[in-house]
Amino acid sequence: MNKKGFINKIIVMFLLSIVILNSYPNESYANANNLTFNNLNIEQGISQSTAEIIFQDSKGYIWIGTSDGLNRYNGYEYKIYNYEEGKNSISNNGITDITEDENGYIWVGTVQGMNRINTETGEIQNYTKENEKIPDDSTSEVIKTQENKIVVATYSGICVYNEEKYAFEPVLNTGNGLMSDIVYSLDEDEYGNIWVGTDIGVHKISKDFKILETYGGPKEENSVVRDAVYNMYCDDKYDTVWIGTANSGVFKLNTKTKEVKQYKNDPNDEWSLPSNQIGKVLRDKNDNLWIGTDGGLAYYDEEEEHFHIYRNKIYDKNSLVYDNIKSMIQDKEGIIWIGTYSGVSIFDTESSIKHYKAGPDEDYLLNENMVHGIYEDSDDYLWVGSKLKGISIIDRENHSATSISTENNDIIKSDMINDITGYKDFIFVATDGGILRIDKKTRKMKNYSVEDGLVNEAVKDIMVDDKGYLWAGTINGLSIINIETEEIIDMTKYIDTDKYIKHIYQDNEGNYYLGLLRDEGLCYINVKQKEIKYFSNDKSDKSSISSNRVRYINGDSKGNVWIGTSYGINKFDRKTETFERYTAEDGIANNTIYGVLVDNDDNIWMSTNKGISKLNPETGKIENLSVTDGLQSNEFNGNASFKSDSGELFFGGINGLNTFYPQDINKMDSGTKVLFDGFSIDNKVYNDIEGMKFKSSTDDISIKFFTPIYSSNKNLMYEYKLIGASGEVFTTKNNYVTFSELPPGKYTFEVRVIDTGGNKSEASSVSFKIKPPFWRSPIAILAYIIAAILFVLKYKYEVKKLDRLVKERTKDLVEEMKKNTILHNKNIKLERNKNSYFVNLSHELRTPLNVMSSTNQLLKGLSGNSIIDGEKLNYYVDISQRNCNRLLNLINNILDSSKLQNDMYQITLKETDVVYLVEETALTLKDYIYSKGIDLIIDPQIEEKMIKCDPYEIERCIINLVGNAVKFTPEGGSITIDIEDLDDKVKISVTDTGCGIDEKFHKAIFDRFSQVEDSEPVKSGSGLGLTITSQIIKLHKGKIYVESELGKGSTFVIILPVNPEI
Repeated sequence: MNKKGFINKIIVMFLLSIVILNSYPNESYANANNLTFNNLNIEQGISQSTAEIIFQDSKGYIWIGTSDGLNRYNGYEYKIYNYEEGKNSISNNGITDITEDENGYIWVGTVQGMNRINTETGEIQNYTKENEKIPDDSTSEVIKTQENKIVVATYSGICVYNEEKYAFEPVLNTGNGLMSDIVYSLDEDEYGNIWVGTDIGVHKISKDFKILETYGGPKEENSVVRDAVYNMYCDDKYDTVWIGTANSGVFKLNTKTKEVKQYKNDPNDEWSLPSNQIGKVLRDKNDNLWIGTDGGLAYYDEEEEHFHIYRNKIYDKNSLVYDNIKSMIQDKEGIIWIGTYSGVSIFDTESSIKHYKAGPDEDYLLNENMVHGIYEDSDDYLWVGSKLKGISIIDRENHSATSISTENNDIIKSDMINDITGYKDFIFVATDGGILRIDKKTRKMKNYSVEDGLVNEAVKDIMVDDKGYLWAGTINGLSIINIETEEIIDMTKYIDTDKYIKHIYQDNEGNYYLGLLRDEGLCYINVKQKEIKYFSNDKSDKSSISSNRVRYINGDSKGNVWIGTSYGINKFDRKTETFERYTAEDGIANNTIYGVLVDNDDNIWMSTNKGISKLNPETGKIENLSVTDGLQSNEFNGNASFKSDSGELFFGGINGLNTFYPQDINKMDSGTKVLFDGFSIDNKVYNDIEGMKFKSSTDDISIKFFTPIYSSNKNLMYEYKLIGASGEVFTTKNNYVTFSELPPGKYTFEVRVIDTGGNKSEASSVSFKIKPPFWRSPIAILAYIIAAILFVLKYKYEVKKLDRLVKERTKDLVEEMKKNTILHNKNIKLERNKNSYFVNLSHELRTPLNVMSSTNQLLKGLSGNSIIDGEKLNYYVDISQRNCNRLLNLINNILDSSKLQNDMYQITLKETDVVYLVEETALTLKDYIYSKGIDLIIDPQIEEKMIKCDPYEIERCIINLVGNAVKFTPEGGSITIDIEDLDDKVKISVTDTGCGIDEKFHKAIFDRFSQVEDSEPVKSGSGLGLTITSQIIKLHKGKIYVESELGKGSTFVIILPVNPEI
């Protein structure tokens, strides 16, 4: 198409008439403080659902006392304390109250006495009437006073713990002025006075347990308090004591003026208390006053002087778990814990994430929880679309809401809302029945449909561009509306946009982007270049868009365009027209991106199917939020995200709408630290292992830890390292690690918590040591030193002793050596003769046979003549005889070889100077070698080397090798004999300058009767000499090999061990 025509066509205007709306939306009231409760009950691991009391200790553990056991909770798991007969256990499973003393002992009241738990050792001390440690088993409340006294309310008055007697002693009852022995509640004010609630009234007593004031009882006829007092709460900041009763509501007593005001349930007043039975009163850190009743939770608006009620709603899983409230605390993080008859509810009064949702009563602002389309107009009205019930218009300041749907208006054609936006005084709503235009001031409405020029009435996204045109993406094309003239342009006539358009965006340079949902990728309209481009995924190109299903597009202040798809988010580089992708592999909560918002710091926020992810483009850091952080659900919806002018972010999903300011998310308390929750060393449990030493045989060391951040503990990460091992830093979602088979050494385990914002706490650490095995212990090392000294002394003694023996034997050895030398020389001479004879015969096997055969033939020929010349006959007989002798010697050689091969040949080992042996052997062949015109070079690298060998056989081998060298070395050549010391071996080399041997014959020449190919100047032979030599060397556990190259001579190498017997 003509691109210039396309640009011009956009600014063409058509005038449409305005339809006036004369019916108005219905209004309803709702409260802005719509709390989201997270609930715990027996399914999550509590021993029993009736949470009579909740307490947080100094370490951060949450203690939950139930009607059937005591629970210690760390955010991950429960440690349950139950009564066990005959064992170290609490006295009864019915828990009434819990507190902690200055020593860290946990005091637990039950229906059968008191208990003191030492959490370090696990020891539990029981105080019961049976063991005479307390006057009455029926305990109702226990407090620690400012003077660190443990004071207990019982059905027999008040008791105080006596540390010297290890027992509770009565200090106040009806015998000394108490109006009733049945005491239900206690609390201490800032002055150390104790306020006592009985079954018929209230006392104020001094720190030494003297009665100061009385409210109620039979003697106080005009008293307003004439009921059982279940809860006393000293509200010191306001000089007030709150008195919660069984049937008379709550009393507010001014401790200065003594004025008393009663708050009761009035069935005709929706702002009154929900019930007259009070379980607990609490003022939180933000000065909000909460009153727990058996009819729900009441928030007291002290300015308006009325109560807002929170109850269980069976249709809302995030409502109060049960209406009958037993207990209530606020933990160190600011989370409020509510114990009820049927579980525990938790809510965060300081949560930065607000949650709007739908419901059947006035507490809920939305028509429906399935949110599609969000917009806040210039008057701060929040417009929220739904999937099936039209539009909710929320006035957040006045806590009210109105609605527009097909039920109350005939202009809107569909209750399926897809997107909402605004321009000047108009609100535009994309529906499955066209585009609804609403005048904010007059509330007049008009609906644009196919009849008015829309390409399709199922409009999925709308966007107002910088020229004041409304772009409308439908399921099969694009329409553009001139808002001033109401002209509608069908863009499918000009560009190929008859596709499912999910989202439309215009960047800061005026370019347009169309997100196509049905695997059609991204359409990019470059206005300056006057061109349209389509981008789709190329699986072979990582710089292409990650998915062809584009769901949302947005841009940051730096001009980067961010494209959410069904497979992660992409940053589009307009210059290179390439994409940089981020997926779940990089840390995003989920690959399906529904909404993309950019905060004022250019961080990218994405809604997905598994929560919300925040990406810092500068660092690449990704943080995730989930339902445990206050999200309506982990699953969000498309076209349900919006950023207001104030920077507030809105995301809608399947269970309502979340709003928050990015800067308020994830601010970890600077004092937050990881706490150690226990250690297991080879399945043995320890509370602490700091400085402990463990055996070298220790297999497994398990360390458990937790952080008392109960609002989002499921999203916490832990960073840890083990100093002394690799020191490498690891991260985990688990609250435990195990190390196996650590080597001996000193170790320090360090761990930090990382919240969902990526903030890290200070490190917590514990050090321990793995002892070396006994044989590496200091005692063992000392024993080794002593043993070594003794060994040296013993050695010196033995050396001196041996030295004497050596001297004595030296004389004998010298004589014996002389004899051996004579014998050796004889053997050499004998071997020389035998070897010369053996070699000549072995290499001339065929010659004597041929000669003998020829002689026989001649004799046969001569025998035909009757007269044979005697001289000639003797001549031929001599020839036969000589060759027979040669043949006989060769056969003997063969026999020796056979004996060697059949392990029938034996050698005799003797201490021998092999250098001397080789030299002398070579020298015996000197004349023979010289007679051939060959030089003999004897050049040993050592002067002496004693080894165990059979000198006769070694000499025989040397003779064989040297004789073999003579045979193959031409006149004018040389033979070199070398001896080298190899410590526990000796190396003997015989090198000639003969014709050399082809490498393929290097192994074969040592085989019996093997021959190399005949070629001049190589002489033929039987090969028995080398075979016998090889076998003799093997009997010495040595080896023989040849190094040779054809035409460059040969080196025969013998390697002999110093002692072949080893």
